[in-house]
Amino acid sequence: MLSESDPNFQAISAMLREFSDAMGFHGLPKVTRIFTSPVLPLERQVLRVALGNDLYAMKIDFTSDVTARLAKEFDGLKQLNAHFQTYEKLGTATPIYLSKAGTFFAMDFLAFLTAGQRLQQSQQLQTTRQVYRRAGLWLTAMHEFKEPKQGKFDGKWMVHEINARIEDGQMEAPLANVERMRDILREEIVDVHHTKSTRAWSHGDFHSENIMMAPGMTYAFDLTEARMKMALYDTVDFLKVDIYRQVPGEEIDRSGIIAKHREMFFKGYKHAIKPKLFDVAMRGRLLIDWASIERSSYAKNESQQLQFLRLKQRLDIAFKA
Repeated sequence: MLSESDPNFQAISAMLREFSDAMGFHGLPKVTRIFTSPVLPLERQVLRVALGNDLYAMKIDFTSDVTARLAKEFDGLKQLNAHFQTYEKLGTATPIYLSKAGTFFAMDFLAFLTAGQRLQQSQQLQTTRQVYRRAGLWLTAMHEFKEPKQGKFDGKWMVHEINARIEDGQMEAPLANVERMRDILREEIVDVHHTKSTRAWSHGDFHSENIMMAPGMTYAFDLTEARMKMALYDTVDFLKVDIYRQVPGEEIDRSGIIAKHREMFFKGYKHAIKPKLFDVAMRGRLLIDWASIERSSYAKNESQQLQFLRLKQRLDIAFKA
C-alpha cells in the first residue's frame, strides 16, 4: 500500500482513481511500489496495481505533462506490441491506458522469472543455454521493428568513460591495472574505428532483468531508452550477465564471456555482428563496469564485492598480459 506520508500520495491517489474509473473498477485498488529511481524520483516510478484479480504495472512521470515522455513511450509500446504479434512466442507488455495528462500509463503486469533469475537458479547447461538463445531470438525481432541501416563504429566513448572514472579518484580497482587495460583497449578501438556495423531500432537497456521468460513465451519490457543505435550494444548489454557464471578459465573467450553462451545467444540472434567489434565492445563494457565500482560502496555492499570479483576474473582473462 502507499503511505500517506508519501509526498506524492494525493497525486498518485488521483491517478489510481482515474485508472480505476477508466477500467470500470469500483473497488479499492491494491498498490505496491515496485521502483523509484534514486536519481530521477519524480520521473521514474513504477507501481503494481491490482484491480480485483487483474494486475497492471503503472509507470509514473510527474514531469511528462510537459515533456510528453510517457506519451511517446506509450505510443512506441503500442507499435512494438503490434509488431511482436507477427512473431511466435515473443512479446512485450501490452499497453492498456494512457492518462489524460500523460503523467502515467498502465500496461499488463508480467509476473514471470527474469532471465537473470533463471540464470541464478540453475547451473544446468541446457537451461542456461536456452536462456541465451531465447534472448537472442527476442532481440532479433526488436531489431526488425524498423529498417536497419549501416553506421560506423566509434568506440572512443569507452576510453572517455574509463578516463572519467580514473580522474574521479574513487575506484576500488587498482589504478595500474585499469590503465594497462585501458591502453590495450584504446589500441583495439583504433584498429576497428569506423568499421561498418548495423544500426537498428534498439532496446537501449537490454539487461537480464528487463527480459522475462514464461512457459513458451519470451517478453522484454522497460523500453524507455528505445531508439536507433548500434545493434551491437544491445547484445553486449545482455551478455554481460555472463560474468556471474563460474566456469574454468579455458571456457572464457577473449571478449571475457563464456564461449558456449555467446554461441547460443548468436544462434538465436540472426543479424550479423562482426566478432571483432563484439570483442572490443564487450571488453570495454566490462572494464567500464569494473572501474565504476567505488571504494565507498565496495566497502559496505556485498553485491558490489561479488561484482568486483567476477569482473576482475573475466578481465584478467580478456586482457591477459
